[in-house]
Amino acid sequence: MNSTPSSTLLAAIERNRKRLWGLCYRMTGSRHDADDLSQEAIARSIEREDTLANHERLDGWLVRIATTVCLDHQRHQKIVRRVTDLADPLDDPELLPGVAPGPSPEAATIMKDDVRFAVIVALQRLSGRQRAALILHDVCDYPLSEIADSLGTNANAAKALVNRARTALARSRHRIDVDPVADRGVVDRLVRAIALRSVDAVTELLDEEVWGIVDGGGVVQAAKKPTFGIRAVSRQWANANRRLAVPLRASIRRLNGEPAVVVALEGVAGAFVASIHVETRAGRIAALRIVRDPTKLQHLSAEKPTCH
Repeated sequence: MNSTPSSTLLAAIERNRKRLWGLCYRMTGSRHDADDLSQEAIARSIEREDTLANHERLDGWLVRIATTVCLDHQRHQKIVRRVTDLADPLDDPELLPGVAPGPSPEAATIMKDDVRFAVIVALQRLSGRQRAALILHDVCDYPLSEIADSLGTNANAAKALVNRARTALARSRHRIDVDPVADRGVVDRLVRAIALRSVDAVTELLDEEVWGIVDGGGVVQAAKKPTFGIRAVSRQWANANRRLAVPLRASIRRLNGEPAVVVALEGVAGAFVASIHVETRAGRIAALRIVRDPTKLQHLSAEKPTCH
């Protein structure tokens, strides 16, 4: 065990720090876990530097350790993916760190930072082992034999994991293709639909493959997993509309540099009930990230709407 890392390893750690965080985020879907697990990966790399035969492959070695740390975490904690972390548009997180992806289209899809949260949702639908195999193979360019060693399986099984992951991700890729900035016209129409309390008007705006997630912060009742598809999202919206049977007003504000819809009680200053980040594609709503957590919404009191 080596407690004093070499200057070469320290340089590699600093060079890859954001990359490791991004990989842990993709593996866990939680910013909090990504913070902890990327640090754990760095600690393990320092402890195990003496076992590394080739320092020229430090970057890939660090990624492999981070992937293993995430898999260990999932196995030991038996966690359910905490996709509610993806719903928070008020926390202003650093977007997925950009790294230099491998040459494959799969790698570009997984690693480019402009896909924001949508790619995480697509990865959420893979098993942990599929995610690990896909990232190690298509992004880190690891041979199947080394992936098999990391996952405790054989090369044929590792290849099957990669292929299944690619197939599943390809099916979800159209969900990733969203406008870089939400279509303002669609957002305006959503504001009007909310003001009218019209579920039908909201449904007309939804893409067939829309997904939605609601963050209630453990205070407001909300589903713990994303909702996929126009029927499910529309039904969820109708249920929320019935539960919140009070006059509402909606406005557009810029949150995290994007237009977002803020919903409040009519005639009550500062009584915010939701913020909605919208992702659009081809004139339709492709994703809805809704925050109902009162703690997060209280920050809106100091903001001013950009329009009504």
